[in-house]
Amino acid sequence: METRKRMEREINLLELVWDVLFGWRQIVCCGIVFAVLISGVKYIIDIKGYRPEQNGDIKQEEVELTTREKEQISNAQEIIKRLEEYQNYLDTSVAMQINPYEKHIIELQYYVKSDYTFNYTQDSQNDYTSSLVALYYNYIVGGEMSQAVIEGADLSISQADISELWSVTWSGNTISIKITDPEKEKLERIAEIVKSQLEKKEIEFQQIGSHELKLLGEAQNVVVDTATIDRKNVISNNIISMNTQLNSLKMNMTEQQLSILNSDLEEDSDSETVVNITPSVSKRYILLGMVLGIVIVCIWIVCKAIFTVKLQNSGEIRTLYNVRLLGEITVQSSKKRFLSVIDEKLLAIKNRRKKKLTTEQQIKILSANIALSCKQRRIDCIYITGSEYENIDVETLNMLKDELYLQNIQVKEGGNIFYDAESLKQGTEIGNMLFVEQIGRSIYDEISNELNLAKEQNNYILGVAVLM
Repeated sequence: METRKRMEREINLLELVWDVLFGWRQIVCCGIVFAVLISGVKYIIDIKGYRPEQNGDIKQEEVELTTREKEQISNAQEIIKRLEEYQNYLDTSVAMQINPYEKHIIELQYYVKSDYTFNYTQDSQNDYTSSLVALYYNYIVGGEMSQAVIEGADLSISQADISELWSVTWSGNTISIKITDPEKEKLERIAEIVKSQLEKKEIEFQQIGSHELKLLGEAQNVVVDTATIDRKNVISNNIISMNTQLNSLKMNMTEQQLSILNSDLEEDSDSETVVNITPSVSKRYILLGMVLGIVIVCIWIVCKAIFTVKLQNSGEIRTLYNVRLLGEITVQSSKKRFLSVIDEKLLAIKNRRKKKLTTEQQIKILSANIALSCKQRRIDCIYITGSEYENIDVETLNMLKDELYLQNIQVKEGGNIFYDAESLKQGTEIGNMLFVEQIGRSIYDEISNELNLAKEQNNYILGVAVLM
């Protein structure tokens, strides 16, 4: 009888998946361990990195400076702060982004025509016309109008920006509104919203006094905005002047002063980062550790199944050794593992297409197969052995032997015939051998050695029974 080489053992991908699923305990435990380990290491590193910063702050406080030196640092910090404000205004202000040499505007001219009259012969009320004009002016420059325009025209600017983009003047009963926007195609839409809002307010302000708000004119124009040009020039000159002052201050500072000034600037610019540096357990590293632990366990389970030296399934008896598989017996473990109900559910899903048999039914089928084989060859006595026979479940073996006795078959048993000379002698004297192997315990090479030795001694091998 020839046996196949171990290298030709086929790997069942589905079985690998089930091996990973049944290793859920190792996966959970290793995931938790790595989550704690990785996040703990990161926390320790953050602690070590945080202490030097604290010590550096203490040392900085311990540096003794004169009142004059402290004032120089304070003045430099104030200049830097103002420089940043000016530069930020130039970079972010919507009004500063518009080309002042080609500024598109829409101008609306309104006149408040009051119905107030003065009668010398009757009691008269106070003239409410100036109050009405003031109300319209305050409404136009107020937040209610600007918010309505922002929402209505879908503008990506703030109310503060609108205050720079609009110019509203009031003279007598006349109000002039000049409107501009970076998106010149939206100017007409803005003008329509302004007119609509003022029409609504005209009805509302009638309770102050009877009047009519007349739109005298609406015009579009392209102008040169000298005011914006002058403002830009003033800000630029201020930036140049303050940079000169700052450089002059720095030239008269000591290395300690410059070091403190630069340190303060870095703390101000990275204030958000400094808050995050405070040591804390990172959820991201907990998740990273858990994923890493799960991946490592899955790789370990797969490698263990691929490179294992032990019998993995009963089908390998046929494929690797070309020996008859007489039957399988499921051995019920006496020890209840933690959350064993999950294992039972997984096993039920795995074997959902197989008919479930009790251990007694499996033994009866196995003994029937053995009895039929013995009857065909007129055998009344067999020898049971196996590569791990000494470690096989005694209760299951006794049930099998009792069932064979009922089939009028005498049973002798012994250890591994490859290592036990007495077992080899007894088995050869009987001449009819039944091998019992167990998944996850019997070693491929040991099975091969036994089968080859039995063949060399001209023994008849009935087949192999596999315990699962």
